[in-house]
Amino acid sequence: VLSTMSPLLPASSSKAMLKRTGFDSVIRPEGKSSELSKSLFDSMQVEHQLEPIYKQILYVGALLHELGMYVSTSGFHKHSQYLISNSELFGLGRKELLLTALVARYHRRASPKPTHEGYIDLNRSDRIAVSKMAALLRVADALDRSHSQRVNEIQCSRKDSLLIVSIPHVEDLSLEQLALKQKGSLFEDVFGMQIRLVKTRN
Repeated sequence: VLSTMSPLLPASSSKAMLKRTGFDSVIRPEGKSSELSKSLFDSMQVEHQLEPIYKQILYVGALLHELGMYVSTSGFHKHSQYLISNSELFGLGRKELLLTALVARYHRRASPKPTHEGYIDLNRSDRIAVSKMAALLRVADALDRSHSQRVNEIQCSRKDSLLIVSIPHVEDLSLEQLALKQKGSLFEDVFGMQIRLVKTRN
């Protein structure tokens, strides 16, 4: 059973852990993927149908998804999984911590597979939840490709099998579009939708 503690607790605990261990110097403080992940979660509630606790897990996973860079930039997503799953974050139980670690792992590279460590231990509903959250994080990470806070807000709307993501105040979205092309396949597989980025002036 997943807990229903305040979402502020694990987020604060995550930031405290980064600072306490010195990992905060590795994580880009200007990154927006965690906030964009929450926006995507809210905008796609109808599609993913996940309970609010998963928004908390996604957010913490997004905050910590680059944690593995402290160990090595090579395969750092797997290092992130290990570090998170072997830590203690106030407000997250062991199961939630495992889900968080897996979300961080699957923000890049291979999609979830039943033979993967940690993922193999999950039941079907938890595997689906991890895939959905990881898909959202990959999109958020693509939107934050420049790491310059230029994508601060998004608005999402659905048209048939297309998710239209409107982004205000950004003239050139070529960088984000390229990143989305590289990282969007999991989202398409999980939700059966393609994403179109649209720039707006409002």
